Amino acid sequence: MAKSDGSVIIDTRMDTGGFGKGVKSMKNQVNGLTSAVNKLGVAIGAAFAVKKLIQFGKEAVELGSDLQEVQNVVDVTFTTMSDKVNEFAQGAAEAAGLSETMAKKYVGTFGAMAKAFGFAEGEAFNMSTSLTQLAGDVASFYNITQDEAYTKLKSVFTGETETLKDLGVVMTQNSLDSYAMAEGYGKTTKQMSEQEKVALRYSFVLDQLSAAQGDFARTSDSWANQTRLLKLNLESIMATFGQGLINFFTPLLKLINTVLSKVATLANSFKAFSEMIMGTSGGGGSSGTGQASAAVGELADGYNDATQGAEDLAGATEKANKANKKYLSGLDEIRTFQSETKDSGDISVGGIMGE
Repeated sequence: MAKSDGSVIIDTRMDTGGFGKGVKSMKNQVNGLTSAVNKLGVAIGAAFAVKKLIQFGKEAVELGSDLQEVQNVVDVTFTTMSDKVNEFAQGAAEAAGLSETMAKKYVGTFGAMAKAFGFAEGEAFNMSTSLTQLAGDVASFYNITQDEAYTKLKSVFTGETETLKDLGVVMTQNSLDSYAMAEGYGKTTKQMSEQEKVALRYSFVLDQLSAAQGDFARTSDSWANQTRLLKLNLESIMATFGQGLINFFTPLLKLINTVLSKVATLANSFKAFSEMIMGTSGGGGSSGTGQASAAVGELADGYNDATQGAEDLAGATEKANKANKKYLSGLDEIRTFQSETKDSGDISVGGIMGE
């Protein structure tokens, strides 16, 4: 039997210390990368949020400005009945599917056109509100936009016939003459004054579109009209916020314009001073010296005025910023609701399209 001279011992243990350190290092790096990505995501999200908020504010100001402009038309057209127009416009969303701005725009324009043909203010109010209500009903009945319906109904005053044909109304002279005789007017359009023709066309169009009258109220529960209402309600909120922003920033704009006018004066004074110094404006001697002195004085006054205007603007801006902090938080809430609404269907705020 062979004998063994010794033994060989093989150590099978592995040194994993280096591997463990490597894994730990990789894990730390991944965690660091994740943290950096998260921070980047938050920064990008904040940037987009600010951009959306600014866009919302811009659209709100535009809507608020539009509402102020149409209010001016209403106040001028209906000097003694503007309160009634306001009351009608505030209920137009539920009654006709029209925003307050739309209703006042339509009533104001129809009223101005009616008064141009010699109708009294009360008659103009009745005609304009009836046609405005009809515009909302026609838009609902024929599934067109409110502005399209409004444009077509202006034919009552202009006498155009083509625009109404899309609504099934053929308002030719023969049709009007036949209608006039059937309704007891006792004369044809050739024998009528312009005011009488408008009154005839008004009655004729209302009669021809009787099927559409009241359609928005009848179908207010439909998807199309509910999306119209949602759009109008959001527009109303935005217009109200916009008017608030206008109240804040109008004084600032006035100050900016004041500062710019003073800067323009300063620039003119500097130009005059430079012309005197360089001798490009003519003159010389003591009179030239006197003009140069006057130019220097004007330049100093202009500089002082511009400086004071800039200080006033800075102070007013600081006050406006403080006042806007709470106000803008409300805008952010509406903007958030806007984003949530956009995810739920084909409704957007700003362009605010619905259907």
